[in-house]
Amino acid sequence: MKKTPIFLIILFFLVILVPQVCAQSKTVTAEEAAVMRKTFVEYSKRYIGKPYVRGATGPDSFDCSGLVFACSRESIGVQLPRQTRAMYAYCTIIDDAKREIGDLVFFKTTGDGSVSHVGIYAGNGQFINAASDGPNNGVILSSLKENYWKNHYFQTGRFLPSAAGASDSSVSDKKAETSGQNSANSAEQSSASTDSKSSSHGFAGFARKIIFDATLNLDWNFYTASSFKMNARGFSTMLHAMYDSPLIRPGFGTMIRYDAGTGTLQLPFIASLTIGEYFRIFVGPVFSIGKAKLPGDEDTRIDESIFPGIIGMCWQTPSFAAGKTRISFQQDIHYSVFNKTNGSALSLKDSLVSGLVFSTGVRVTLPMANIL
Repeated sequence: MKKTPIFLIILFFLVILVPQVCAQSKTVTAEEAAVMRKTFVEYSKRYIGKPYVRGATGPDSFDCSGLVFACSRESIGVQLPRQTRAMYAYCTIIDDAKREIGDLVFFKTTGDGSVSHVGIYAGNGQFINAASDGPNNGVILSSLKENYWKNHYFQTGRFLPSAAGASDSSVSDKKAETSGQNSANSAEQSSASTDSKSSSHGFAGFARKIIFDATLNLDWNFYTASSFKMNARGFSTMLHAMYDSPLIRPGFGTMIRYDAGTGTLQLPFIASLTIGEYFRIFVGPVFSIGKAKLPGDEDTRIDESIFPGIIGMCWQTPSFAAGKTRISFQQDIHYSVFNKTNGSALSLKDSLVSGLVFSTGVRVTLPMANIL
């Protein structure tokens, strides 16, 4: 196969990338920013009434991030990341009081405390979004004062230059919502960018991305050494923290497990990866208190293995709000390693009987951003 000359590849990237870099590096005045923001918002309004379809980016249907992605690209030529969490990571987080039309408003509508919905702020407490369910769905104009959105609102993100100080006062949310305040000056404009960046960086910015959760579970399985039937294996609890990032959220935690089957109290320390909205995997060492026995066989002693210890995965349901926390139900399956007392491996049957356990329970999630 004939190879493409390298200079054509270089030329292609120059044609595509240089105009974007130049556009992004150009200094934008407040008046120009106001025009960009107004164009972005007015363009998005043309799609009101279009249906919601997961994964769609228009023009006949949209999902929430697809609407923002398409309108930004088509109306003002700004290419945003495609997914909601990636948009959130891309934006500079600003104080609500500095919100302007054309900024993005982010919501947490799922059980794991992650950013899951985005809309385009249109001023006067309203935003344009593609809603997936409820009495009004599809591309609609919603209000931040509605109970649902008020309870699920998270933060405002900025990806366009500020229009504060522009002669058209209607494009500034601060001027629209505080009509008596006309004392904004150029020093305030320059500090707004600095303040917004500092709010999303440093220790405070890092802390706002930490999400804590705690679970309480009943443990069970289907078998013992002598029978095949559902039986209780005790209870467990976990305290866990993770860092909110666009794709995979790393975390760590500790568990306390009373395993009635083996007759031990176990203390696992885990590292985790939360993937998507509802799925998590974890692994870590386990320290046990007590002499372990084979479940269903009091006379057969076994030994726990500290390393690799425990490995598992869990799923959770969509959540509901409870004050500053969110509550969901969760199901996990985990395997703890046990050996014979002489260090040799158990048979496959005994290994599953002793180590494979299901946990069903409740998870309470508390994002640090809800209390800072």
